[in-house]
Amino acid sequence: MPTTSFEENDLPGCSLDGWCFWVGGLLALLGAAAIAAPWVAATAIAYVVGFALLAGGVSQLGMAWATFTWRGFWLTLVCGAFALVAGTAMFAIPTAGVHVLVTFLGILILFEAAAKLMAAFSVPRNYPWGWLLVDGLITALLGGLLLTAREDLAGVYLGVIVGINLLTSGLALVGAGWWMRRSLG
Repeated sequence: MPTTSFEENDLPGCSLDGWCFWVGGLLALLGAAAIAAPWVAATAIAYVVGFALLAGGVSQLGMAWATFTWRGFWLTLVCGAFALVAGTAMFAIPTAGVHVLVTFLGILILFEAAAKLMAAFSVPRNYPWGWLLVDGLITALLGGLLLTAREDLAGVYLGVIVGINLLTSGLALVGAGWWMRRSLG
């Protein structure tokens, strides 16, 4: 019986460098769109998060209902209820949701920046680590800007900063794809 091995070149159009180009290009386009319409992007983010919270809340309440004799019933029930309330609030008052998201995403983006900066100093020296370093530094700056944003500008900051983050991440992926294509053949 012949053995089958999977290699990235077995599937046409699915090489790693090709994926870097496509995903990087898509991220860059989404970033540019978010920069062009920051309040639209911020509101869309609030609605996506609201939907995720509602779905999670319903799932947790369903789990609690199905396992009411389980020891973690009350915790699951309370967490599900909180998720439902938060998701409903995101839909009912998306502006307030944007303000909460600004703080949360500022912290999250700072953690992302730390990971990118650590990666920049741990990749092989023949890898374009400068792309990661610049991406990490820009990401750190953006996270700091979000955390210090004035309340009246929070939505604009959120949309623009998420857009810049997507744009720089997309460009870093395109740079990685270009490096792979050039270096690895």
